Amino acid sequence: MQSEFVPVPKEFKAHVIGKRGSVIREIRQKSGAQIASTSTEEEGFTTSGNAQQIAHAKRLILQKVVSC
Repeated sequence: MQSEFVPVPKEFKAHVIGKRGSVIREIRQKSGAQIASTSTEEEGFTTSGNAQQIAHAKRLILQKVVSC
C-alpha cells in the first residue's frame, strides 16, 4: 500500500468533503482509496491504496476543486 499527499487549499476542503462527508465518501467508493485529513488546518488530503486507486482519487479530488 502506498500513500500520497494531495494538496488542496483550506478554503476548498469543505467542498471536497461535502455535506456530512457525502462527497469524500463518494470519492472513496469510486476510487477504492482511503482518504484522510488530520485537521482542518492541513491544506490537503492523504490518499492511500495502490497506484491506480491513488491516481483515481487524486483526479476526483482535483476535479471537485476545479469545479468550485
